[in-house]
Amino acid sequence: MKTLKTKTFGSKNLPTARRKSVAVSQESWIKTEHLLPGKDIPFMVQPAMDGMNLVDWAKNNRTVVDDLFLKHKALLFRNFHPKNVEDFQEFVKATSDGGFLEYKDRSTPRKDVGDKIYTSTIHPSDQTINPHNEGTYWVKWALKLYFCCMTASEQGGETPIADVGKVFKRLDADIQKQFLEKKMMLVRNYNDGFGLPWQEVYQTEDKKEVESYCRENLIEFEWKGGDRLRTRQIRPAVRKHPKTDELVWFNHAAFFHYTTLDDNISEALLAEFGEEGLPYNTYYGDGTPIEASVVEHIRQAYEQEKVMFLWQEGDILMLDNMSIAHAREPYVGDRLIATAMTEAFSGNVG
Repeated sequence: MKTLKTKTFGSKNLPTARRKSVAVSQESWIKTEHLLPGKDIPFMVQPAMDGMNLVDWAKNNRTVVDDLFLKHKALLFRNFHPKNVEDFQEFVKATSDGGFLEYKDRSTPRKDVGDKIYTSTIHPSDQTINPHNEGTYWVKWALKLYFCCMTASEQGGETPIADVGKVFKRLDADIQKQFLEKKMMLVRNYNDGFGLPWQEVYQTEDKKEVESYCRENLIEFEWKGGDRLRTRQIRPAVRKHPKTDELVWFNHAAFFHYTTLDDNISEALLAEFGEEGLPYNTYYGDGTPIEASVVEHIRQAYEQEKVMFLWQEGDILMLDNMSIAHAREPYVGDRLIATAMTEAFSGNVG
């Protein structure tokens, strides 16, 4: 474990009742170490003394946070005990630049718990959410992704993480080449009776607004009659990280591929809608099918890089969204994880 000496955040922020000898120091301290033996992520940051205010410390030690974040990609702030969503929101503001991103062009339902602070994906508790990076199919996505554990589940409910630079390196060379050259296409169908309606995905009831959003975000669209909509968007499957120049596997190719669904569900959907009418599916960028064996190979690469840990209430997990994928394990009991996205970034889309 390493103890870092950082800038003082002022005696006015230190505990005032029954001050211990350590509390009279004009310097703040943090303890840092890898959370799990033999695993690079996440890197844990804890207070080295009682009564530290995480938000005040972060405001006065932004350079420390930035340096740790660039080096470790996934930071777990533990035992700082934020009291509520507002504390979480203030920490996000203190450790990022620019405004918060809105969840639009959604793939899953969420609830607002603050100003652009959302619940993590609402999904049946007995099911797994597969690894993905947030917003890979948007033209602007978040560089920083935050989670805060407001209520830890009784069992399970971990948020596994995986380094997608390492995931990319695990892929066979011919698969890397295919996706580098062809990119990836996401096809979605709305209002056919399964999946989210476009009204929820685009957060509007106005078709003109949907069309405008699609044009601005390089999404092909067609109205199929009534309220039914089909969209297509082609995006790079591999990107270069803007700060490290590392090639990262940044896409939803496996996540949205129909073979990721339970066999019974995928067979039923294919029988009902056909492949072109599935709620969502992925292809190579030229429209040719991605082989099931390739999707399985991608899943295994994620699995080999997966790191899991149990949430503790008050934990804040700060992720480099282009470097670290996240997922969710099944759970028992109540669970509430708040999330926020910041530092919008756009790269080449076509």
